[in-house]
Amino acid sequence: MGMGNFLEPEPARGLTVGKITEVSALTPVKFGRVPDERRTYEERLRFVVERMQTKHDNAVPSELNLIKSLHFGRITIIRPEQYLQMGQNKGIHLPEDDYPELGKGQGPRHRTWVLTQVVFDGDIKAYFRDIAVFLTTRFDAVYANCEEYPGTADFEAFWNWIAKYQLGSDLLYLANPHLSVAAIRRHEDFRKRFDRFLARVRPADGSRPASMDELFDDFVRESLQYPSGFPEFGGFYSGAAREEEGKP
Repeated sequence: MGMGNFLEPEPARGLTVGKITEVSALTPVKFGRVPDERRTYEERLRFVVERMQTKHDNAVPSELNLIKSLHFGRITIIRPEQYLQMGQNKGIHLPEDDYPELGKGQGPRHRTWVLTQVVFDGDIKAYFRDIAVFLTTRFDAVYANCEEYPGTADFEAFWNWIAKYQLGSDLLYLANPHLSVAAIRRHEDFRKRFDRFLARVRPADGSRPASMDELFDDFVRESLQYPSGFPEFGGFYSGAAREEEGKP
C-alpha cells in the first residue's frame, strides 16, 4: 500500500447470539444551523426522532415497520452537559448558542452525539441493505444531521460510514436467541387464533357446542396457513423450506 493511500475501515461487525445480531454506533451531530432554516442540525434531528416516537406511541405504522427483521431499536441524543456531568462539571449546561463556530479559534468544542442501538435477525450487511432499500430517504432524514453522512443511495459509502462510527459491544444478552421476529409474530398469531377457538368452544354463557369437529377443523385450517421454516432469520427461506418447494 502506498504512503498516500488511506486505510480502509474495518468491516462493520456486531455481536451475534444464536441468529440474532446487535449493532451500536456513535455518530457526531453537525454543528451550526441547517441552511435556509432557523433550526440547528440538532433541533432538526430531535424533531425527526420525536415524530417517529409519537407514531410508535400512537400505534401508527412508522418507518421502522418496514424492516421486518428488527427486534429492538433505540436512538439516544447525547448532549455535552450529559457526558460532562461529573466532578466539578456536575450540573453544567451548554446551550446551543454557546458553541463557537468553525474557524473562530476559540479552542475545542463539545458536540452532541447520536447513540443508535439495534438488535435484528440475521447478517449485519443484509440488515443494512434492507435499510438502504426500504427506508432510503426516511433513514437519511435522521442521519443527514450527522457529520460525513453519505446517504443510503451509495451503499458502499453508507456501509463504510457505519463501519467508521460503530462501537464494539462487550455483552449481548437475549432471553430467546433462537426466536426470530417472524417466529415471535407467528406464535402471537397462533395464540390469538387459539383464544378465538376457546371462546367458541367454551363461551362465557356456559353453553357447549353440539360438535367440536367443525370448530377444530376451522382452527387447524387457519393454523396451517403459516408454512414452517419461513421466513427464516433475516427474511430468508430456511434450507428445509427450499427443499420442500422443489417437491411435487
